[in-house]
Amino acid sequence: MPLESYLTVFFVGTAGGAVLEFLHWWNILKTNANFPKYAKSPFYWALTIGMAIIGGLLALFYFGNRAQAILAFHVGLSAPLILQKLVTTVAEPGARAGNEISVVSFFRW
Repeated sequence: MPLESYLTVFFVGTAGGAVLEFLHWWNILKTNANFPKYAKSPFYWALTIGMAIIGGLLALFYFGNRAQAILAFHVGLSAPLILQKLVTTVAEPGARAGNEISVVSFFRW
């Protein structure tokens, strides 16, 4: 399906990032019925929303106002994954993946 406006490309890319977050939570709840401590943090949710928006912006930067919906969605979906890999690869030594609230812990699933 062709998208032919900046807004639709942005929203479809953002939807890709949001689906990734949904799958993240699906995985957490499938393996553990208890919510992690960071789930109550506004900082965590700001990062989550920010990552979905970055997915939308990246789709917009790639395609402008004309794109196939599946490609814009895919770029939005992959942007948070690429950023996650970058952050966890260059994270400071000694950082732990746990219930602490930090940008690095946000990216460690």
